[in-house]
Amino acid sequence: MCFKALMAWRAKEKMRGLASREVGALKKDWGGKASIALVFPNTYRVGMGNLAVHSIYSILNARSAVVCERAFMPHPSELREHILSRTPVLSVESQRPLAEFDVVALSLSFENDYLNLPEIFGLSKIPLRAADRRPDQPLVIAGGAAPTLNPLPLALVADAILPGEFEAFADRVAPILEEGLPGREALVELGKVPGVIVGAPGAPAERMRAGDLDSFKTQTAIYSREAEFGDMHLIEVERGCRHRCRFCATPAIYGEPRRRSASAVLRMVDEGLAHRRKFGLIGADILSHPDFEEIAEGILDRGGSFSPSSVRVDAMDARKAELLRRAGHRSLALGIEAGSEALRRTLGKGLSDRRILESVEALAVCGITRLRLYFMTGLPGETDADVAAIASIALRIRDLMRAAAPRSSRATAVDLTVTPFVPKPDTPFAGRPFAGEAEIKRRFRALKATLSREPGVAMRTDSALQAAIEHRLANSGPEAVRFLEESRERSARAAMRG
Repeated sequence: MCFKALMAWRAKEKMRGLASREVGALKKDWGGKASIALVFPNTYRVGMGNLAVHSIYSILNARSAVVCERAFMPHPSELREHILSRTPVLSVESQRPLAEFDVVALSLSFENDYLNLPEIFGLSKIPLRAADRRPDQPLVIAGGAAPTLNPLPLALVADAILPGEFEAFADRVAPILEEGLPGREALVELGKVPGVIVGAPGAPAERMRAGDLDSFKTQTAIYSREAEFGDMHLIEVERGCRHRCRFCATPAIYGEPRRRSASAVLRMVDEGLAHRRKFGLIGADILSHPDFEEIAEGILDRGGSFSPSSVRVDAMDARKAELLRRAGHRSLALGIEAGSEALRRTLGKGLSDRRILESVEALAVCGITRLRLYFMTGLPGETDADVAAIASIALRIRDLMRAAAPRSSRATAVDLTVTPFVPKPDTPFAGRPFAGEAEIKRRFRALKATLSREPGVAMRTDSALQAAIEHRLANSGPEAVRFLEESRERSARAAMRG
């Protein structure tokens, strides 16, 4: 076996091994069915931690005339082998190349994942630009949070874009795909579906949304220990957010907030108990759900535990802190966003220092004494004093936890994550300038200098360069395709250098 053939065989064997360790995946016969490759353009670990992948996979495979299989970006450690052996991106279930599918459906949650599309398409021998694809090549459909917010960057890549929630499109789009129409005819029919964009978007697209969340399930469908959050059964508890913070894109993407009832959530808990005892509750403001305590008690009474995906500081109280303690939490993540009260008011966060410290004390009393605090820098109107206030509130939180924690939980820690602020379209801060890499790095250095000698406080930062790229892609138009093509040339050279 030659070297290239050996590497190609190894890539396929790795995928087979991955599939063999999963529980819940479906391997359907392809005969007479429309074949859809559901592609999440990041690694398997990241993609399988994304609930949209599980939901779309379940919806499509519930249709007898559809076979849907998943595909992901090769891990960086494997990408060089794919390039050298010219091994295409393969589906998990049957290890088929993407080019053999009728449809490639892209699920795009994050703008920076656009950077992986040229490599995925290139390895699969599918032209990145829609205009360059032959009629016998797969139809490319794109959806997800990122193109819902701004479909323009994919206008020259995707044959059709679905801005909104897939549940709102499925009953109209899937039957068209099942018909097996030639590409151009399929696009004509897709263009008749409300909300579907075919060709370059003109007027702002209508974002389609599903109705009552209790009418369908959104939960883990495939279990894998190699996935992010692989030890949990994920359940979507709510969609959207009522707070409408000025920096946040959630209201623009999901519209009016909707919540599942406690009974609907607990039915999914009962289904998940066959596979996992820990439940990830997904939503923007889980603790403010009117049935949160009922849901939490229901999980605990069933012998399970839970972890909320996000916690608003102003939703915390002693009762909820105690429920988190009973669920086994000794650490928790809190989004504070800005160091000073004045800047938080500018953001629409409306969170006072006093309220933050009250919540921290409630957690510390219950023994939850390791906190991950999330802040942003580069915010509109931010001053050096606001940046210094991040360190100040972090130190006050550390000191309060040490004073309030029971003797058995004196091991306190505050871990800060500081991310660059990226203005997004259709938010109140749309059009505001990105602070710039150099300025972001300067603010990072100032914070690190203040905190470097403080015990019990650690700090990590997200990449200023990646934030700059995210800003460019999030706010760009169809010209983004050229930037993506150039990025592939650079990344391919880097991968070949090893």
